[in-house]
Amino acid sequence: MNRKLLLSFCLLFVVGLSGCAGLKPSLKASPTLANALGVADIPLKELKKQYADKDSRFMEVDDLQIHYRDVGEGPTIVLLHGIMSSLHTWEGWIEELRKNYRVIALDLPGYGLTGGPEDADDFDEDYVYTRFSKFIRRLELTRFSLAGNSFGGYLSARYAAEHPEQVEKLILVDPVGYPQEHTPKVFDLATMPVVGTLANYVQPPFLVTRNVEQVYGDPKRISQDNLYRYVHMSQRPGARKIYVRTMRIMKEAAAEQRNLPFADIRSPTLLMWGEADRWVPIKLAERWRGDVRNIKFISYPDVGHVPMEEIAYQTVQDAIVFLSDLQQAPTRSEPSIEELESILQGDGGFEPMEGI
Repeated sequence: MNRKLLLSFCLLFVVGLSGCAGLKPSLKASPTLANALGVADIPLKELKKQYADKDSRFMEVDDLQIHYRDVGEGPTIVLLHGIMSSLHTWEGWIEELRKNYRVIALDLPGYGLTGGPEDADDFDEDYVYTRFSKFIRRLELTRFSLAGNSFGGYLSARYAAEHPEQVEKLILVDPVGYPQEHTPKVFDLATMPVVGTLANYVQPPFLVTRNVEQVYGDPKRISQDNLYRYVHMSQRPGARKIYVRTMRIMKEAAAEQRNLPFADIRSPTLLMWGEADRWVPIKLAERWRGDVRNIKFISYPDVGHVPMEEIAYQTVQDAIVFLSDLQQAPTRSEPSIEELESILQGDGGFEPMEGI
């Protein structure tokens, strides 16, 4: 594709959306003009300098070098992030949990410093799940707890259903899985023939910052470090095509009626949900509560799709109570059916994303 054409398109796009709230921080996060226009990569070596730390490790699994951290001592818990994110979304949880637990957090295949296959068409749910399962086997984990957000929540639930003898406790944070009527508009753009094809080569970072603003209940809670991380990881070599592929897969899955294995989950389960989640509506919590036998539910007012990042301390304290079996009230008590219905009253608990 003609590079000058791409640059011209991006420049017009940026000028046309100059009023976008996410434009200024996205420009600050971009090391070059080409990065600001969304057509340049940040070399993996540079990303590792910034986002790998003294606790970082890399494990070869098939065609990937999986980036992960393994810290602390005690009962083991594995943390799985959502789409287009990285293990850093769990920073607040890691710092608290490592005091009494062995904490393993990884960049899932496709994302973060791990990255994905050379051919983005090879990337799908099974690609991620198979390599995650091999990762667990390589670590020789036989009994552990799992926590996952969004797509990571779905993967955690699937693993718990298929390996009940391994998963001691399960924490699901705004998980995807069940069909939903609405999906974020950025997913719609990714499935449009011309725009979707172009997005394989051009993803202006202000679109990334706009999406981050949409997954938070209160955008004022977004730290500069987190915002810059989302921008930088989106410019990992190969990330654009994986992101487009991801959005297409998620949109298709949201519309598909599948035989889901969640009724086979035997692990005690904690379900956490941000009441202001605009990506995965809280009304879907009832599906999880209906299918998973031993489940506790906590919802968080004015919090979006990533509670473990947006209100890290509050959510990790609830997680610790659950993991340690302490008979202590969580920071917000479990809503009754009547309370949940009140939350959902009016618009069904889902506010579609604004147009981009």
